[in-house]
This record gives sequence, C-alpha cells and structure tokens, in this order.
Amino acid sequence: MKINICLFFFSLLFLSDLKSAELVIKILNIEENSGSIHFAVYDNPEFFPENQGKKIGFKKNVTELTDGQVTITDLEESFYAVAIYHDKNSNDKFDTFLSIPKEKFGFSNDAKVFFGPPSFDEAKFYLKKNQRLKIEISLR
Repeated sequence: MKINICLFFFSLLFLSDLKSAELVIKILNIEENSGSIHFAVYDNPEFFPENQGKKIGFKKNVTELTDGQVTITDLEESFYAVAIYHDKNSNDKFDTFLSIPKEKFGFSNDAKVFFGPPSFDEAKFYLKKNQRLKIEISLR
C-alpha cells in the first residue's frame, strides 16, 4: 500500500513537470460571420508557410470561435510561426486572382507581406514550457 501511495505522488510530481505550453490565437478584423478560419502552426522555418510541413493544421467555422479566438494545447517549448486565412466561401482553398489574394489572411507578429509571404523569422515567437501565450493576428 505504501508503495502505491509513493508511486502515485511520484507520478504527480513527474507529470506536473511534463506540462506543455498553450497558445491562444485571437483573430482581429473578422468582417463576415461566414465561412471558416484556417490555421497553420509551423515549427520548421524550411516549410513556412507551405501547406505541407506544418506542425498543426485545422479550421474552425467563424461562428464556432469564442470571442474570435482559438486555443491550441500540448505544444512543446519551441519557436513557432502561425499563418491563417478566412475562407469565406468554405471551398478549402486560399482564393487568389493573378496571385493577388481574394480572401483575408494574417501571420503571427502581424508580419508584413511584400510580394510574397513573410519569412519564418519575421513571424516567429518563442513558446516556453508551461507558458500560456496569447497572440493577436489581424486579418488583412
């Protein structure tokens, strides 16, 4: 019995040390309450912001967002960059015309776009172990 109690407390101490980070993404400038927001989280600069190579990718209907934000849990301590876009027509594509975006998009750090997406370094942020970090991304 004493061994079970010791194991229980040891596992509590051990598991509390393994807590992971949490990222809260607040989306600003959502002008229409239709469609979905596509999220892509990257931890490798080589793939940013390509569709393949993202660490986490998902979409949420705009109406399902709580206060225009979403929370991602169980992230490891690392550098990350986030890319989002508002898929207003829900066709699961980032619509463009002659390479000019027809749908709003944004990047972490509100990294600027000049003739193409920003670099990973321009959009990156550091997420520490056990940290709850809130970032804001403006759609433009």
